[in-house]
Amino acid sequence: MKLSAGRLALTFCEKSGVVREIRDSLTDTVLAGNASDNPFLLELNEGEFTSEFASFEINGTDSAAALVWRLDKGVVINARVSSEGGMFAFRVNVENNGGSCLCGIEYPLLDGFGKLSERDAVAHSFATGFMVDDPLDNFAEENDGFRHMPYPESFSGASMQFFTYYTEGFGLYFGANDGCFRTKWLDFYKHNGGLRASHAYGYEDIGEGKPLNMDWDFLFGATEGGWYSACEIYRRWALKQVWCRPRLTDGEETAPRTRRADWLDSVGAAAFGVTASQDRSKWIERYGRDFGPVFHITGPDWPNTPQTYGRGIPGGYEDWFPTRFNKNNIEAMKRQGDKFAPFEFDFLIAVEKSDADVIRKNLQKWPKAPKSVDKYTFNMLCPICEYTQNLHITRDVRVAEESGCDAMYYDISANNILQNCMSAEHGHPVGAGSRMTAAYREIYRKTREAMSAARGKYIPLGTEMMNEVFIDVLDFYQARANAQPCSSLETWPYRQLIRRGRARIIPMFQYVYSGFAPLRLDGWGKLTRECGDIVYHTIAKTYLWGGLFEVNSEYSPMEVIDADGENKPEEHYCDFKKRGYLYGTEIAAYLGKFARMRAGKLGRFLARGEMLRPPELKCRRILRTYYQYNHSEKVMEQNDYGIIALDAVIGQAWRLDGQTAVFIANTSAFNEECELKLPWQGEYYAAREPEFDPRPAAPDEFGKFTLLPCETLVILVR
Repeated sequence: MKLSAGRLALTFCEKSGVVREIRDSLTDTVLAGNASDNPFLLELNEGEFTSEFASFEINGTDSAAALVWRLDKGVVINARVSSEGGMFAFRVNVENNGGSCLCGIEYPLLDGFGKLSERDAVAHSFATGFMVDDPLDNFAEENDGFRHMPYPESFSGASMQFFTYYTEGFGLYFGANDGCFRTKWLDFYKHNGGLRASHAYGYEDIGEGKPLNMDWDFLFGATEGGWYSACEIYRRWALKQVWCRPRLTDGEETAPRTRRADWLDSVGAAAFGVTASQDRSKWIERYGRDFGPVFHITGPDWPNTPQTYGRGIPGGYEDWFPTRFNKNNIEAMKRQGDKFAPFEFDFLIAVEKSDADVIRKNLQKWPKAPKSVDKYTFNMLCPICEYTQNLHITRDVRVAEESGCDAMYYDISANNILQNCMSAEHGHPVGAGSRMTAAYREIYRKTREAMSAARGKYIPLGTEMMNEVFIDVLDFYQARANAQPCSSLETWPYRQLIRRGRARIIPMFQYVYSGFAPLRLDGWGKLTRECGDIVYHTIAKTYLWGGLFEVNSEYSPMEVIDADGENKPEEHYCDFKKRGYLYGTEIAAYLGKFARMRAGKLGRFLARGEMLRPPELKCRRILRTYYQYNHSEKVMEQNDYGIIALDAVIGQAWRLDGQTAVFIANTSAFNEECELKLPWQGEYYAAREPEFDPRPAAPDEFGKFTLLPCETLVILVR
């Protein structure tokens, strides 16, 4: 049986229901050929999977097909594939007329994709946007690729519910139009010598005789090629969802919408992890002079029972107070107009300290075999439990009152974990995927309301990493991937591909959600020459993609700025080796230029504008050095160094209030010749540092031009 949608045609096997062939009708090219007879992968009980069925039937028309598989034990799988709007829409539901406990189903399995061309790529919303070149060649192992991905979990690593496989002028789109937070996996991986695209869902309401119901469409169709095309398809759906309710400014009515702290648009840079309980005021003052105003997220060591990296964390309410914020730090921040947020493990908890008995009853119960690289050996509170909700709100209100903080930051929070709880004793269904997400959203909302009421002003909340379902209840987030390969954590499985220049971070999340997305803090930078000159590229990229560069002091000493040297390891919240690396004044000066631009009048484009496709920019590529020393000794990235080729000049376009701003940044210490194609019509103005005052300009002066060392140019089109 054959179905067509747009330029694609699917051929189904009438004996098994497998999508046997996927063909591009326009070029009469077979894109995927599947010799398998496994149309689905059903998880009957935890960790027990089957693709076997007793009987199958298929019926349909030219535009839709109904598929039915009957399994043993009274299980019936019903699927519908239709042609809608030029794409295929898949739905599947599983009847459970026996005693099985259905956990989840992986369907469809679109198998056997080959190379689209000699230069193709996959772009996935993993880690807010990640691209791998030539995946058939670079996903080397069976099941290797975007498969049951690790931290940050979101939708099993997907910050949004789509991905694309493409080449120049043609691409394939895969996306789930689910606006109700259900647990799902969106995978693209190496399987049986080809590439497999799949969609899986489940872990919502598990029990004997309970069905699996997928009441949203998984879409598959053709695009114009490039990851921007796929983003634009997804954006048309995504901006209509509940998490894209308009944000309002501080002075406007809030209910039921989310407000936005205006100061997040006017800070110039971020600092993360400066020890909270020790006097670090001289570093705070130096950052303020060079970049101010600065948004500080403190280290985690402020509770009465300190939060640490590997040395223990608090339990219940009594372990947290009184807090131990160093007054010199807070006074230094306030003097220079900085803002700060305490770092808090808000759901991660100790089970042997205060409230031990009640905490054990309210712990999130992990699946036996998580579909993740992560092993989940730590303890988290289930957000649906009343104890968790009460602790979160009452604790954070007191933290806000004692510290006088401007915001609150949550680490290893909702974006970083599987949003499933297998407990049958919490009053929620076993699995509880969408209910877990809804509970996190409600906790964030109520906590912010209570903290704001206690402080008499709006208190923004932020988390480690980001998932689209939280963008209306969170205000900022921390990421690190922009700094790769001089970074760690969320892109570590692909580190070797990154080092070889075969994979890279891309701003998919910002492109889809600019104007709605929380502020991104990224860069994970050290202001030392030893970290390598890649930091210049990372700084520019972070700002041009709408974020704030973050100076990070979590796993390594702060820069030496005077004769007293660096901060002491014994005063920190994790172990680190002494380095003795001097504060890099050249790096600081480069960062300072972007910080002032971000806090200035042109920063409004980056803060509130709509990200556009970048202009066509030609420049030379240069070799960048990097040395990663900001992590624990246990991770493979620590003390890694190397050289990577990157563009010397980068560019990005933004639109706001009918104007377009094109930011062009030279990341090298040399004059750089550029060629630029600007497709926009209108009056042109050029704004150059340090004042960035626009002056009239002719479009042809940007066809070929030279940027001075480390210079940034902004072209305005009105």
